[in-house]
Amino acid sequence: MNEYVIPLNTSFQNTLVGGLSGIDYDAKSDQYYLISDDPSQFSPARIYTAKIKILNNKIDTVQVVGVTFLKQENGKEYPKYGTDKTLKPDGESARYNPKTNQIIWSSEGERLFKNGDSIIVQPTLTFISPAGDFFDTIPLPKGFHFTKGESGPRKNALFEGLSFADSYKTLYVSLEEPLYQDGRKASYHFDGALTRILKFDVTSKRNTAQYAYNLGELPVLPTVDSDWNLNGISEILAVNNHTLLVVERGWAKGNDDHTFVKLYLVDLNDAENEINNASFSKNPPKPLKKKLLFDFDSLNMHIDNFEGVTFGPNLPNGHKTLIFCVDNNFAKNQTQQLFLFEIEP
Repeated sequence: MNEYVIPLNTSFQNTLVGGLSGIDYDAKSDQYYLISDDPSQFSPARIYTAKIKILNNKIDTVQVVGVTFLKQENGKEYPKYGTDKTLKPDGESARYNPKTNQIIWSSEGERLFKNGDSIIVQPTLTFISPAGDFFDTIPLPKGFHFTKGESGPRKNALFEGLSFADSYKTLYVSLEEPLYQDGRKASYHFDGALTRILKFDVTSKRNTAQYAYNLGELPVLPTVDSDWNLNGISEILAVNNHTLLVVERGWAKGNDDHTFVKLYLVDLNDAENEINNASFSKNPPKPLKKKLLFDFDSLNMHIDNFEGVTFGPNLPNGHKTLIFCVDNNFAKNQTQQLFLFEIEP
């Protein structure tokens, strides 16, 4: 394992490099796509391209080489955050498809009720060109639209994870936390929360399957009540056509210097398709079986807000690599980290 830190307030072409919430590796061009979750607050909503040099089994340098501004269907960049209540890009994951030369990115949108005002911006799964030009969106399945009531997704708990599989014919999408109709969030001493992993056909953009995923409990008791107290899926990565790596990330207010991160393996073979199950609360599903691969607490070092993971290039010994990125939330008390792991056969 090796850690690399990108300094706070690093800039590139007049943009602030931070909030890196997703990473994907394009082997052909030996470059990485890194999406920022900046909702056009510090700089326009964007995806960076970067070169990551690995030397002696360590990340030697990270060089940002390009920035792509995300465009709306009308061809315009997203406006400055707060100037249009109907728009809020909140990029959480991005994956590159070399067969179509397109990128898909996920946005969590907004669900905010404050001082009598209500703001609802629906989540999106959007295909763009490497230049940021809009191509198309995937229609949201039933039950995945924000509402003003206790149904649909929770605020800031949407499409955190994306991964292609089956030679880019399949797209898996993970929901960070349970839909309202699927029951309680994960909490201290409650490990029964159920969220969903969705399967889409890339060509037809049709949702073909949904799987129940059982989240672990929040490892510690928060000392302050907060919407941010959670344990959820922050990213997924397909190992093959039916096996996914799942990153579970927990955080509790009052333990601000500690993020709890665990890496699991799930096999979708023989899994129950819950696509017609409108409410896990009313109709308890059969969750996916998961296997713990790694607990980041075992590193005995500062672990921050893990949000992205990709397979990187093979090492000289032929072993595969995993590269994780950390979202620093543009905060002085958080760290923009990249982690390199060697996968031993």
